[in-house]
Amino acid sequence: MLQACVQCHDFKSIVSQRKTAAAWRRTVNEMIWRGAPLLADEAAIITNYLAAAFGPEVPLLNATAKSPVKNEGEDQWAKYLPSGKGRALVLRACVQCHGLKTVVAQRNTAAGWRRSVNEMVKLGSPLMAGEAMVVAKYLAVSFGPKVPIPDELKKR
Repeated sequence: MLQACVQCHDFKSIVSQRKTAAAWRRTVNEMIWRGAPLLADEAAIITNYLAAAFGPEVPLLNATAKSPVKNEGEDQWAKYLPSGKGRALVLRACVQCHGLKTVVAQRNTAAGWRRSVNEMVKLGSPLMAGEAMVVAKYLAVSFGPKVPIPDELKKR
């Protein structure tokens, strides 16, 4: 996993996912298709490992240990998350893999946010179906295409 997966993916984004063996197999196969340096027998080994270590029944480490905003620098971006029903869900689910700055600096349409959130659920985000709808709606209202991006968040 360290040789093949972490070349392209942040370790946090891998270990925060919870998938069935079939879902991990699909992910590993897709990564091989995209160029991951794995041989066929290695793919089976890594799939079995991921399913055992990061299956749906395996609890997230430190999921409730502290504030959902993980890194010291992340607090400065939390001020851009408006209050609302989806705020806590974004802090609980999205920042497990994405930096908060990445979340609040994006702009998308309602349909685009629904697609993004649905894709993240497929990739292992710990959101239930109803929660995913709340997050997508929250993101669409808070970070829609007409919402200005604050200067300090603009890419330079």
